[in-house]
Amino acid sequence: MAVLLFIIGIIFGSFFLVVGTRLPKGEDAFFSRSKCDYCNHKLKWYNLIPILSYLFQLGRCSYCNKKINLEYIIVELITGILFVLCYIYFPIGYNFYVSLIICSLLMIIFISDFKYMIILDSPLVISSILIIILKIIYRGFNETLISVISGIALFFVMLLIFDIGKLIFKKETLGGGDIKLAFVMGLTLNFYLGLVAIVLSTFLALPYAIASLEIKKSNAFPYGPFLCGALFLVFFHYDKFINLLNFLF
Repeated sequence: MAVLLFIIGIIFGSFFLVVGTRLPKGEDAFFSRSKCDYCNHKLKWYNLIPILSYLFQLGRCSYCNKKINLEYIIVELITGILFVLCYIYFPIGYNFYVSLIICSLLMIIFISDFKYMIILDSPLVISSILIIILKIIYRGFNETLISVISGIALFFVMLLIFDIGKLIFKKETLGGGDIKLAFVMGLTLNFYLGLVAIVLSTFLALPYAIASLEIKKSNAFPYGPFLCGALFLVFFHYDKFINLLNFLF
């Protein structure tokens, strides 16, 4: 099962890279043929086998011999590993399926936000719909309704943070995608653990923000990956964070 999930993961990882790099540029991610980034030669099916094609081609394009960007094999490997972790952490059921959705969203946001400073609406909408369907199936309508309300509440918390930041610094301190992502966090975790994840994300983002300020001399950086990373950590260690809340309050 773990091997099967790793194979599925690397296939999805290849797809997530296409989605995360094409959609922000307004390109078709579903029906257009893949091509080399350098010579624009359309690739054959055997050039697109995750990981194996990269290894067989020795990391170079078969047509122009330019080096293929390492991000392809890195994204595929990480996605495969994350899918296996979902299987190791959770039995087949609600938590397992939601963890796969979170890992998928995490990879797409990492790609699109780090490369283009954009969090796409479509992955957020699809993830929310899938999680709501799973909650209805496994947890019932009442709990699903509470989760949706939690998501809406956390959305408005992030909107309030956005407004306060804009008032203090006279410019936008959060992107619209970050605010929408808060809905997914509240929907998945509940309101209180969603707040914990938001606080945790600031600590995760702090080293990168400092490095960005020192090296790039810029105070603008992608925050979405750290929000989604915090969602990942809190969901995978749900009981520990619940115990932390009980201890503190």
